[in-house]
Amino acid sequence: MADKKLLKDYTKEEIAEFSALEKEAYEKANKLNKEFIHIESLLGELTEHWKEYFIFLEDQKISKICEFYGDKTAPFDDELREAIAANLKTSLNSVHKAVNYNTKKIDVGRIIDR
Repeated sequence: MADKKLLKDYTKEEIAEFSALEKEAYEKANKLNKEFIHIESLLGELTEHWKEYFIFLEDQKISKICEFYGDKTAPFDDELREAIAANLKTSLNSVHKAVNYNTKKIDVGRIIDR
């Protein structure tokens, strides 16, 4: 078993030979791995949504960047624009803090490797 590097390297027959504790650890690690894959997928989708939103803002001339390039922006309520920006920024910061907190909190190498 020492040459196995990933969970997917194990066959059903090998898994069947695990002790109860090894099976439980394998199943929990496999569940976590699936959740990470799901999160990665969600982040990919979120990135695409951000791109679409930026394109929308520029196409509709809602973005202040139009002024930077010397173009006129579309008539748009400044208070609403600021509320949208503040809300998205708060959400992004909250997610960023949660990811950083969990990354620091869960030091897998320290727990498993030692």
